[in-house]
Amino acid sequence: MSFWSSFPQIRAGLEGIKARLVSQAQSLPPDLREELLPYLRREGKYLRAGLILLASGSKGGSYPEAVIGAAAAVEILHLATLIHDDIVDQAALRRGEPALHRQLGSQKAVLYGDFLFAAAFHAVSRDVGPDSARALAGLVTAMAGSEIQQLNDRFRLPVSPRRILRKTVGKTALLFSLSLYVGAREGGRPEAVSNRLRRAGYALGMAFQLQDDLLDWVGNASVLGKPILEDLHSGIYTWPVAIAWKQAAPRTKAELEDVRMGRLSPEELRDRWVALGYLAEAEDLVSRYAARARCDLEAALAGTSDLGPWHSFLDKLLDRRV
Repeated sequence: MSFWSSFPQIRAGLEGIKARLVSQAQSLPPDLREELLPYLRREGKYLRAGLILLASGSKGGSYPEAVIGAAAAVEILHLATLIHDDIVDQAALRRGEPALHRQLGSQKAVLYGDFLFAAAFHAVSRDVGPDSARALAGLVTAMAGSEIQQLNDRFRLPVSPRRILRKTVGKTALLFSLSLYVGAREGGRPEAVSNRLRRAGYALGMAFQLQDDLLDWVGNASVLGKPILEDLHSGIYTWPVAIAWKQAAPRTKAELEDVRMGRLSPEELRDRWVALGYLAEAEDLVSRYAARARCDLEAALAGTSDLGPWHSFLDKLLDRRV
């Protein structure tokens, strides 16, 4: 939760949410408690939950119970999706530690993911207003659909930039968008402000996921807590591949095939594409979505004291060293 060190009010709220999740897990049967508690206690950004608290506009360190409930539900939902994603991707690490399926086996990890999904919807039904609850339920369908598409598209050629962006929407942008909207509505902001924050969340989510995809190429594995170039190795083609395809499809097809067959290392391909400027072009798209998010935030929060923290948050979120 060190990500929020510059936002003491948000961090305090998130620490309370984490304590709530751990406390609820303490009431589980001993075997479930012993296996799930270490996962819940892992250090994480609590990014989506923090967005809800930030969007609520609450002051003085106190948040309405509906805001806290929504933030807790979204964090549980996110943890559930991480478990399932790691199983599908056969990821070795999550947050610098072995992924849950590497610790407990895939069968048990799937069930823990399902358990957390159920816990998220229980929290939603208990703590969150009906409009927000319906929106969160619909979101799960969109997220699952995008993950299925990603699995279906492994090693798929030709690369469709539009399809990649649609998957980015479903995987990340919708949850960011909904987090800002739900936080604003449950925090009592006017509908017009909440809708503009929803738009800002969409652009922010696109920037964040595209940046995350780019970090898989050029990031620091020790900082990220997971290996780099995993998407390319797994045949998950993200925006840098779309750029290469647009610039030189026949050559890109041959290069991707060489990587798949082991004739070219992912690191060698990355170095080629850096030299050709493809990754700089990918960074440019991140910057454009970030600028869109700033524009919508300024329109939503004009004349308030909230803009300063938001600009600081955006700068930190999109810092490639984070």
